[in-house]
Amino acid sequence: MRSTAPFRGLLVLVAMVALNPVGAAPAAAQVRVTLDEARREVSVGERVSIATEGGAMTGRLARFGDTDLRLVIDSPRGTVGSRRPIEVTIPLSALRSLERPRDSTKNGALIGAGIGAGSALAMFMYALAVDRNEVDEWGPTYLGVGGVLTGVGALAGWAIDRAHSKRHIRFEPDN
Repeated sequence: MRSTAPFRGLLVLVAMVALNPVGAAPAAAQVRVTLDEARREVSVGERVSIATEGGAMTGRLARFGDTDLRLVIDSPRGTVGSRRPIEVTIPLSALRSLERPRDSTKNGALIGAGIGAGSALAMFMYALAVDRNEVDEWGPTYLGVGGVLTGVGALAGWAIDRAHSKRHIRFEPDN
C-alpha cells in the first residue's frame, strides 16, 4: 500500500502559498513628491494628513492654491451643539508634510462579493421555483456554487478597485 504523506505535504504547501496574500497586506512604498507634483496629484475632496509647526490634522482638501491650502476638518465628537465641519487655511510655508494614503480596496471587494452572492441567490431562487421537491439533492451544490461566485466576485472587485486606486504620496519640504 502506498503512503499519501508526500501528497498531503504538497497539498499543505500549495494551500499555504495560495492563502499567504490573504493574511497580511504588502507594505506599499510611499512616493515622495515635490510641491508641484503634490498639487497635480491631490484632488479637491480627497482625504489628506497635514503636519505643520503647530501640529498634525487630517481632513478633506478644499483648495490647493499657490500660497496656501484649505482643509475641511470634521469637528470632534465630544463637541456640544451641531457637528459642523471646520475649515482651516494653512500657508504653504508652514507645511511640514502632506500625505495622501492609498485608497482602500475593501469597498471594491465588498461590492464584488455582493454581486457574486446576488447572482448565486438569483440562481438558487430560480431553481427553487422550478424544482422545490428535490431541493435536498441540488441545494448543497447550489450553496457551494454560491460560495465560489461570492469569492470570485470579491476577487474581481478587489482587482478592479486596486487597478484604479490612487497611490500613496508624501510631500516634505527640503529644509
